[in-house]
Amino acid sequence: MRMSLKAGKEYTEYMYQFIDNICKNIGPRLATKPAEHKCIEVIQKELENYCDETFTQDFKTAYLAYPRGLVRWGGGLCIIGFFFLFTTLPYLCAILCFTGLFIAITELLFLKEYLDIFYDKGISKNIFGIIKPKKVTQPKKYLIFGGHSDSALELPYAKLGVPSMQKRLYGAIALGIFAILWSLLKTFLAGMIGIFASYSIFQITWLDLILLVPFIPWFIFFLTILFKFFGSEVVEGANDNLSGVAVAMAIAKYVSQEANRPNNIAVICGSFGAEEAGQRGSKAFVRQTPKEILDNSYTVVLESCGGGDGVGILSAETMYLTIDRKFPFIHPIRHHPDVYNRLYKGFERCKKKKKGLPPTEIVEAKFAGTDAMRFSEKGIPACAIVGGGIETMFIKNWHSFEDIPENLDKNIMQHVLNICLEFIELVDEEYEK
Repeated sequence: MRMSLKAGKEYTEYMYQFIDNICKNIGPRLATKPAEHKCIEVIQKELENYCDETFTQDFKTAYLAYPRGLVRWGGGLCIIGFFFLFTTLPYLCAILCFTGLFIAITELLFLKEYLDIFYDKGISKNIFGIIKPKKVTQPKKYLIFGGHSDSALELPYAKLGVPSMQKRLYGAIALGIFAILWSLLKTFLAGMIGIFASYSIFQITWLDLILLVPFIPWFIFFLTILFKFFGSEVVEGANDNLSGVAVAMAIAKYVSQEANRPNNIAVICGSFGAEEAGQRGSKAFVRQTPKEILDNSYTVVLESCGGGDGVGILSAETMYLTIDRKFPFIHPIRHHPDVYNRLYKGFERCKKKKKGLPPTEIVEAKFAGTDAMRFSEKGIPACAIVGGGIETMFIKNWHSFEDIPENLDKNIMQHVLNICLEFIELVDEEYEK
């Protein structure tokens, strides 16, 4: 005889109403702006209903430097560099294009913050609540669950899917590299290439006439990427990532009941701020949370849990890179098997209780990422659970105006919630032994 899942329709409707309320009454939430603050206040009031105590972590951050800023700075420097290709100073093209690509790549892949000095900053907040164990005064383990309160700028190309977005980004970067090689070739072969036309510092060689054939259409393509990659409006973010926050709230609601409260572990639920600005909230969380908690914790980041044809438990986020002393020194962010394997066991428990659950696998995210990477880059055990396309883990209605409550999949949210509840019980049982 199959047992029922821990959380049923009551919790599914609770999560949906939580999301719908914020979307209808607050709307889009750019990081650090009043709408995000209002959302954080709603989350805090909800946590106060279920948690033994709550805490906030304020942090100051630039809210437009990432990711739009890095695209504009990287692309802008390359465009200025292209101008110098057709002068007597072609080496300036190499310098400017290299600088632009360095800024774009290091900000995107390593989450460096060089551009922050050029952008306005504001205050964002992490908001979390703690549910203490009922058997012990000192928790034997801390389990942290969090979504994020802000929503993103529209990405018009996102609707075309991951491969199309990657081709556009790689194509734009390739033009910068092409221009660097072209400018170096002209610099080293100066005086050996015939001049077609010149005036003052402007100079076009016969080599330029040949390379202009691929360059002109490529440059037009480059401009469309630079000016059309980001929209100017902020989306509602029902799935990305109010759905993750809603699951965290539902976990708190369930675990706070005396019958469901863990015996040995503390459960920390809530929301990170400014995720869309470069995972700044989770970075602040890792910096501000006491080491004695983080060193004895498992973190599960709840990311876009309201759509897709399946659920991915992320073992890595390979777009992001980190540097350490181990060969090959630079490698992708990888999550901790102690977390993602236990989370998958939570799914297996769910599968024993009910047939027909959404497909769930341990996968690597190839494009974009989650707040979990801020924990894993510091060696703190963490992983993320994501709803999306099971092969690419591309999120439904990602950074789109279609990311509204009406397009959520309640079944996916309920499934993620039950996996997390089984995960909590599993870890608590380990400390009963």
